[in-house]
Amino acid sequence: MPEIMNYDPNLTCSGSMASQTVRLTFALWQYRSQAEVIIGGNCTGLEVISAAVGSVYDKLEQRSIYNSADTYAVLLMADPNDPTQTLECGDDDPDGATGDDWLGNMLIAAEIIAIAPR
Repeated sequence: MPEIMNYDPNLTCSGSMASQTVRLTFALWQYRSQAEVIIGGNCTGLEVISAAVGSVYDKLEQRSIYNSADTYAVLLMADPNDPTQTLECGDDDPDGATGDDWLGNMLIAAEIIAIAPR
């Protein structure tokens, strides 16, 4: 049986601060990208996951737009069945989502895997 994490509410209530490790999985078709980030503060649940998506977005590689000073973020994904097959996704969603929203639209799994006092 897997070990169960103690998600102690005392670590985030009454102004207490905690460091929470969040594992995120992004996907398009069969391609996947996984990231783990540490989020500090006194938020919980979906707020932590949303902050984690923003943190991953901020760390994505930026590519230049041809003949422009503008850039766009790129997420690289691999096929788990054939890691030599990769997919490059750019922050250029035709539906207009950008930034954290663009990345969040590809989120298929999120789990807070650890919490510790700061």
